[in-house]
Amino acid sequence: MLRMPPFEVHTPRTAAEAVQRKTELPGSLYVAGGTDLLPNLKHWLHTPPHLISLADCTELVGVTPASDGALRIGAGTTLHAVASDPTITASLPGLASAVQQIAGPQHRRMGTLGGNVMLDTRCLFYNQTRDWREALGYCLKKDGSWCHVIGSAKACVAAQSSDSVPMLVALDASIEAALPDGSTATVALSDLYTKDGRFLQNHTLHPDALVTAITVPAPAEGHRSIYRKVRSRAAIDYPQLSIALVGAFDGPTCTALQIVIGAMLPFPKPITGVDLAVGTPLDDATIDAVAERAFKQARPQTQLHSQPDWRRHLARVEVTRGLRALRG
Repeated sequence: MLRMPPFEVHTPRTAAEAVQRKTELPGSLYVAGGTDLLPNLKHWLHTPPHLISLADCTELVGVTPASDGALRIGAGTTLHAVASDPTITASLPGLASAVQQIAGPQHRRMGTLGGNVMLDTRCLFYNQTRDWREALGYCLKKDGSWCHVIGSAKACVAAQSSDSVPMLVALDASIEAALPDGSTATVALSDLYTKDGRFLQNHTLHPDALVTAITVPAPAEGHRSIYRKVRSRAAIDYPQLSIALVGAFDGPTCTALQIVIGAMLPFPKPITGVDLAVGTPLDDATIDAVAERAFKQARPQTQLHSQPDWRRHLARVEVTRGLRALRG
């Protein structure tokens, strides 16, 4: 049996009160659905003396359309609610698809979109029991000074493995966060993540900040979006590679395109040079050229199951499949 370290649970009723508690209780952590945090506690990856539950912060829940066509999604909205919201399924099918593929149905009923956005990075040398990690000598991400993946003490390359994040980045989404000084910060998802996979160093927010909402701008005219996920099993598993494709079309002609690869590095990787597809009907030759750019820019590490060369090859395959579906 895996036992969790002892902790005290606090139940604030507002986001402001939650942030205040966080600043007053050193070492404390926020918990919403707990679908990722609680297993990590069982492995003693975190040993917080206090957990600040967001279950009673009802202001964090809900999907609100704005007058300009943008959608504001409360960070406490469950993944199930996001994936089944009629406005999201109709206007942002790629986001609904990405969220629908997170873990299993029980997890999606508990887990929240904010929790998935702030998901801790994952690694074969980190997401193990305490005894396993101790026998190895620990790692740079937790209790050690050496990254076993790249054989260096310089950087942690644990993978950002959220399903929603690549799609939200491709959709130019941003987050709202409540800060300890009482102000609110707005940060583009593309600027949130760092190149360091260590806990609390893998994002640019203040350690005590609380994500309160995710805002997705109005989709472009002719919007189409596709999410592709590679995993060992078709349920529960985290991605070994994920591809978010967002485009806009005027008839058969592609007028905009963004591709973001996830589960490869500590941050989602936008593929550059895909504008070569803009102004074309996405014929097979163009699709092959874009897929080749994704292959050349993909640099998976050995921090997840399966060989990096295979995952890199799958980047080309899944971009090809995604673009063909987008075109169709």
